[in-house]
Amino acid sequence: MPTSLDTINNSISIIDGSSSSSLHARSFRNSAPYADPHAQDPLQLVSSDDLCQNRTFEDGDYYCSRVDQVIYTNVAHDGDYREVAYMNDETGECRFAEVNHTFSGELAPFNEPVALIFRGPIHLKQLGIYTPDGTTYSRIGHYNAAQQTTKGISFLGNRGGEGSGAVSQTFGASLSFINPHATGGAASPQVLANEVITGEFVVMTDQDCDGSCGYVRPGSVAKKGFPGTSRIFLMEFSMPHTGGADMPAIWLENARVPLTQQYGACSCWTSGCGEWDVFEILHAGYERAETTLHLDPPAGDANWFQRPVDQNAPIKVVVWFDGGVDGGTASVKILGGSDGVVFGERLAEEEVGALKKRSKGVVSEIDYAVRRGEA
Repeated sequence: MPTSLDTINNSISIIDGSSSSSLHARSFRNSAPYADPHAQDPLQLVSSDDLCQNRTFEDGDYYCSRVDQVIYTNVAHDGDYREVAYMNDETGECRFAEVNHTFSGELAPFNEPVALIFRGPIHLKQLGIYTPDGTTYSRIGHYNAAQQTTKGISFLGNRGGEGSGAVSQTFGASLSFINPHATGGAASPQVLANEVITGEFVVMTDQDCDGSCGYVRPGSVAKKGFPGTSRIFLMEFSMPHTGGADMPAIWLENARVPLTQQYGACSCWTSGCGEWDVFEILHAGYERAETTLHLDPPAGDANWFQRPVDQNAPIKVVVWFDGGVDGGTASVKILGGSDGVVFGERLAEEEVGALKKRSKGVVSEIDYAVRRGEA
């Protein structure tokens, strides 16, 4: 998970999730139980050696070639993770279940509900989330910035205590509703403003949590994650330079994480419940975005996407999971510049096929089974 923007701005230290600050952060490099894949030789992490013949090493990370698509195959694997069973804001006690939560099946653990998270600076123009409906895909979540409309989604953030949610010295701020600028909390659902957002916000469904969410921190605004095995996320956005931290990112993570403690030790994150950084700027001011599967073991790609810095020239990107292809496939693909087309309520069979078709540009493909030592 990318380090929180508030942490970058305020230089809050990480102390096993138990800082006296109301903000808690976790750096993948510092706290994960395995090495940072970006800091390893990329020839071990990508399928095409040719893409990394002229690699560079900058600020502790490798960068290889600019690509238009990254594909992970054989993502599915069986495993387990530690599941939070109890949180006490007053005493700071965090208790995990005695028996680990197991996962299996197509695309596991990404076959569990996920939350979609954005870190600014980003101007999100459109968002569409789709799941299979026969041979077509139906939209289950939607946001249009220009029209100021949403359907099926909630904009949340770690702003507990500011109108909604909870806050404590130990666990920091829980999820809450956020104001339209993502600069503070709100008492009720709000529509994200049609502007560059410099903070961080979480997108989940508009459905209240029930037992399917797992444990939820008491007092948190708790919404369900996006369900399913095969899913399509359509996005239209730009990431302009604004100074300051200037490290935008988009990632998907197991919805159990933000429902407990997104930045801290009291969640299933460090034990491998699943996160995928789909479009992440690793260093302030950089214009090369990389992608990483945060699983155990991790799989990163040193090839990179071009950051869309011109606010007047957003790009469209598709992120998709397909449980029935190549042992479970996950992909992020640049579709090109904005064309003014509004994301529809349904994707026809031919549209789904076009979105999942291999890019005509440069493609990097990673076999995750090789990364696991199973192929």
